[in-house]
Amino acid sequence: MSDTILQCRNIKKTYPRLSLDLDFSVSQGELVSIIGPSDSGKSTVLKLIAGFVNPDSGIVAIDGQVVTHLPTEKRNTAVVFHDYALFPHMNVEQNVAYSLKQRKIAKDDMIPEIRRLLELVNLSGFEKRGIEDLAADEKLRLALARALASDPCILLLDEPLMLLDSKKRFELRNEIRQIHLKSGVTTVYVTNDKEEALSISDRIIVMKNGKIDQIGTPEDIYRRPGTEFTATFTGECNILPYDVILKTLRVPETERSKVIYQCFGPDHKLLFRPEDMVVNDMPGLPFPEFFPHLRFENAKIIRCEYLGKEYLVTAQYDEFIIKVYTVYRPASDCITAGIRMNKILEFNDGRLIRH
Repeated sequence: MSDTILQCRNIKKTYPRLSLDLDFSVSQGELVSIIGPSDSGKSTVLKLIAGFVNPDSGIVAIDGQVVTHLPTEKRNTAVVFHDYALFPHMNVEQNVAYSLKQRKIAKDDMIPEIRRLLELVNLSGFEKRGIEDLAADEKLRLALARALASDPCILLLDEPLMLLDSKKRFELRNEIRQIHLKSGVTTVYVTNDKEEALSISDRIIVMKNGKIDQIGTPEDIYRRPGTEFTATFTGECNILPYDVILKTLRVPETERSKVIYQCFGPDHKLLFRPEDMVVNDMPGLPFPEFFPHLRFENAKIIRCEYLGKEYLVTAQYDEFIIKVYTVYRPASDCITAGIRMNKILEFNDGRLIRH
C-alpha cells in the first residue's frame, strides 16, 4: 500500500462553530477510519472528499487528479450514508443496476455483475426483493453493493452501522472488513464507535475540534497515543500525576535511579490502561518484587461494574483514583493492584514524551 490515492493538502474550511484544518493522505487499498467526538468535523471530511462541500483553501486530489472544485459526479467516489438512501421504488436488482447503467455497462454483462456484487455482500437470491421487505442490515448490504457497482476509486462510508443493534453491528463490521479485502477498494470510514474503528482499520485518524489529533495504526492509536485526548478517547485510562511514582514505586534500591526521571511539574503525568494492571483483591498478600512497578496497596473500592466478560473496578488509593479490569468480582472492599513500569506512558502538557 505505497501508492497514494487520496490527498487532502492544507485543507481549511470555516464554519461559525467549527474550523477545519486538515492535511493527510490515503494509500491505494487502505481502509482508513475517522473517529472523534460529535461535531469534531468527521462527516465534513467525507463531504469535502466527495465534493458536497468545497474547502476555503487547500487541495483535494484523487488518483493524481486535483478535484478540489470538480462536481461530485466527476470525482469517482461512492458514498454510503447512515440512512442508505436506497431507491424505494426499485427492487434489489434494480438498485444495483442503476449504478451499472450510469457506467454504461452492456445489458448482457449486467446480470452476472449484479449476481457477483450481491454474492460479495451476502445478498444472493435477493434480486427481486423489494426495499420495504429488507431488514436494516440487508439494506446496508444493498447500499454497499450499489456503491461498489459504480466502480469507485474511493468508497466513503458515513457511520453505516448507526441504525443496527449491537449484535448486527458486530457482524457487519467484520463483513465490511472482508468486503473491503475482497474488493480492494480504498475506503474512508467515519464512525463514532472506537472499538469498530480499532477492529477493522488499517489506519485511524483521530479528530478533535476540526483538527487531526493523531494518525496511526490501531495499535499505535491505542498503545502509543500521542496525546492525552487520543488516549482517553480510545479507551479507559488511568492518568495520575507524576509524583505518584514516589509513593508507589516498588523496585530494588539499586534500580531506582533508572526508573525515576526528572519531574517536570504539575503537567507531567503518567498514563496506563486498566487492563494492563495486575490485580489482587486479598489485602496484605505479597506482590511480585522482581520487576519495577507501581503498587497501589489496599485501595478502597468505590464502584464495581459488571461488563459481562469482566468487571471494571474503580478504587481510591490515598488521593488517587485508579481503574482496573478483573475477571472476578473482588472478594473484599479493597484491592491491591500493580502496573509494570514498561506499561506506563509519560505525558507532559498533554503530549507523549516517553513510552
